Parts: sequence; C-alpha cells; structure tokens
Amino acid sequence: MNQGIAEITLIYALPLGISFVTLFTTAAAPGRNTKVVGAILSTLTIVIDCLFYFVKNTIIVQNVEGGILLSFFLLFLFGLLCLVQSEEWSTRISFLLFSMCMLTGLIGTACFEHPTLVLASSYSPAEVVSANKKFEDYISSFDKVDSDKAKSGVRASTGKRDDDESDADDDEEYTPEVMGRLDGYAEKAEILTGKMLDIVRSIETFQPMEPNISEMKRESISQQALALNNKATSLNRKAIGLFHPLQARDAHAELVEASEALRTAAHTLYASCLQEDPGEQTQKFMQARKMMLNAKGHIDQFNKLIQSLK
Repeated sequence: MNQGIAEITLIYALPLGISFVTLFTTAAAPGRNTKVVGAILSTLTIVIDCLFYFVKNTIIVQNVEGGILLSFFLLFLFGLLCLVQSEEWSTRISFLLFSMCMLTGLIGTACFEHPTLVLASSYSPAEVVSANKKFEDYISSFDKVDSDKAKSGVRASTGKRDDDESDADDDEEYTPEVMGRLDGYAEKAEILTGKMLDIVRSIETFQPMEPNISEMKRESISQQALALNNKATSLNRKAIGLFHPLQARDAHAELVEASEALRTAAHTLYASCLQEDPGEQTQKFMQARKMMLNAKGHIDQFNKLIQSLK
C-alpha cells in the first residue's frame, strides 16, 4: 500500500502540482512581458504533461523514473519563470541556481539511472531485446565500416594473403572501441548480477510461514518479502534499460531473462505470504523457489557468455 501511494505521488501528484503552481504564477504575473514569457513556459509545461500522460508507454514510459524526470524538468521551467518575474538581482541569481540544480538532477537521472524508453510494461524480455537491436545495429555499423577500411588498407599494401591469413580474417576481431564498450557493459552488468545473487540468497534462506502464526510475525515476514519484491522489480527495470553493445546481445538477453525470472519469483514469494490457506501458501512458495533457481541458471549462463566475449 505504501509503495502504491509513493508511485501515485511521484507519477501524478508531484508533476501535476508543479504544473498548476506554474500556471497560477503565470496568471498572477504583474507585467505584460512577464505574462508572455510565462504563457510560453506554461504552454511547454502542458505539452510535456500531455506527452507523459497521454502518449504513455510508447516513446515515454509512465513509471516512477519517468515521473521523477518530469518533475525535474517542470521545476526547471518553474525556476526560469520565477527568474523572469524577479526584479532584484539577488533573487534572480537564487532562481538561476535553482534552475541549474534541477537541470543537473534531470541530466543526472537520465544518464545514471538509464530509465528505459521502450514499452517495458507490455513487451516480454525477449521482445525488449529485439526492440533495442535496431539501435545497436546502427551503432555497430560504424565499427564495421572502420574495420572494413582497415582490412582494405592491409590488403592493398600486401597485395596477397595466404591461407592462414584467410582463416584469421574469418575470426571475428573487436576494435578497441568495441572492447571498451564491452568492458563498460560488463562492469555495470556485474553490479546488477551481484545484487540479483543477493536476492537469490535471500529467497533461498526464506522460510515458509508456520501454521497458526501470530499476526505480528506474519506482518514482519510479509514486509521482508515485500522488500525483496521491490528490489527485484527495480533490478528488472535497470536490466531492461541497460544499454549493451551488439556483440553482447545474447548475454544481455540472459541478463534480462534472469531479472524477469527473479522479479516473478520475488512477487510470488510475497503473494505466498498473503495467502490464508496453508496449501496455497506452500504451492506459491515452491513456485517462487523454482523461479529463483531458473533466474540463477540464467545468471550463470550470462556469466559464461560474458567470459567468452572477453
């Protein structure tokens, strides 16, 4: 319940509240020029809100990360409006610093949290990987062009190749730029898999509820399961939104499958804690353990693929 209230606040209440304050501030502006600037910023605010709420889950995902990004951007526009309305230089400098801080928060969240811009709520993990492939092909095409140019230069200078060189060219060789992207992806993915394994170990040590358990103890165990569910959901979003090179698409597919299986396992575990029937509770608990083992298998396969790339 608390998580639902927080999500509603971040997705709806906070952005809409900032938008209404911006509109009211524009309406109360004293000067004509200030009203014109305020009208422009208010119109931009309304357009951004409409994109977020009515074009959701297409080019923009309507989730908590999207709500945070929207709030930062709206506060940035509100700071600009207050900057225009202010008359004293000290006040203008304060609102300028405020706007810059909001812009920094917007860019920082977009760059470091990597909120995904695909239809994550409706696509399966395999479809998400396929949807990202077009962009990856475009990025990797530059590496392919550079590689072809380098090979053409070598062939022109030597004029011939023997059979051993032909066999060597058949093997795929990565440029330093590609290896750099692979190493960067592997480092970020290693952090995610480490957190996933922590959740796996927590589910492994999680004990089913005893019959006739007290309500206080049931609530405590349910809160622990809910915390695991929230962590697994967050890791699933980050795994889907993690940019990966084309060469690591198979490994990334395993990573996404692992995060999805772990999210389902944690959710099933939490659902088992809410069951009153002992039979249903045991059934869901065993399902959670099975899905957890499935996630562990995908993590092991991901590690093998990453090691083979390196």
